[in-house]
Amino acid sequence: MSDAHPHANDPQTAALTRLLAAVTEEIMFALSAAPGDAGGDAIDGTVKRRKDAHAALLQGHPISRMTENFDAWFIDMSRAMAPIHPPSFLPMSGVIDEKVTLEVGARGLRSLFSSKPSDKDVARVKNLGALAVRVLRAVFAADGPINSEEARAISSIVASLGLPDADAAPLFTEAPVAPEALQVYGDLEPAIAKAIMRGAWLAAVWDALDPREEAVIRTIAQKLMIAPTDVENFRNEAIARVEARHLSGLAAVDAVRYVLADRVPGVGVTLAALTGHLTIPRRFRDEALAQVGHGAPVALAQRYKSITSDDKLQALAMAYAAAMHDDPSAARQSLLRARLDRVAVDLGDDPARARKVVDQVLAVSLAEVATTMR
Repeated sequence: MSDAHPHANDPQTAALTRLLAAVTEEIMFALSAAPGDAGGDAIDGTVKRRKDAHAALLQGHPISRMTENFDAWFIDMSRAMAPIHPPSFLPMSGVIDEKVTLEVGARGLRSLFSSKPSDKDVARVKNLGALAVRVLRAVFAADGPINSEEARAISSIVASLGLPDADAAPLFTEAPVAPEALQVYGDLEPAIAKAIMRGAWLAAVWDALDPREEAVIRTIAQKLMIAPTDVENFRNEAIARVEARHLSGLAAVDAVRYVLADRVPGVGVTLAALTGHLTIPRRFRDEALAQVGHGAPVALAQRYKSITSDDKLQALAMAYAAAMHDDPSAARQSLLRARLDRVAVDLGDDPARARKVVDQVLAVSLAEVATTMR
């Protein structure tokens, strides 16, 4: 159920309402991808890089949306964030963060390249990016056929490389390469080798570590000449990251459920479930989202008070963005803010900073468009 708007038949207001929903979804993605972005720089930069999509939406053209075509939207958002803050939950994002991308920065921000990338830059991204993608695909294929979520992760990394279509196309579809057959050309930069190894472990641990995946990773580690102690450290690091993300993801899902408790069934279920897909690792997700599907009420019981300050901000800001998704009336916003305040008290955090991060981006995005309207 959505609020009825007095200007529902006003095409300009309707267009701004569509834009508001799209931007709140983009904010939710950026929050899940960069939970430590307290200042909102990654959020702001990501939304700016979506301006072409916003323009198409305002003109009535279809664009990828979280609530309509999640996989395509996820890939588009990963590409948008590539030069700003590669999504932390995406395996091989550390490789992208080592400037293995031809994507450029957000409008108004410094780009990775001051001009068109050189042939050397393109060759570097093509070679290193292809290696990272092949390692990722080899890990995913180790325990059986690649599933839709794994395919989405691969496509997101390929898109994030920003390669010309002719170079990117084969990487989307090529068959898995056995780890023994992987080719490592030239002297691999140590930082890149370590980023690939971290990404491999994260890919394996995301849906429960399988011995076959572990064997593939250890074979690849030898090819990359990663020290055994580093291999173990990266393995433990990935396990810790996934376990920490489990609890922070549950906090975000429950925050959305609580704030939108009177929109069940409906947007309260949809946005809570999608929040879970963005924040909770797959190995824990089915159990967590079962409660969402049942529509069970959320009891605030300080279960997540131990999560980090960054994770509390993520949970509160995602809940607030979800609350703004349907362009609530001023009266309903008062109710939603009161609910958010109760979640913040339960977490032991200040809701004002979460509202500030979201409100600033929404205000700028809407104002830039509204000023062009008559």
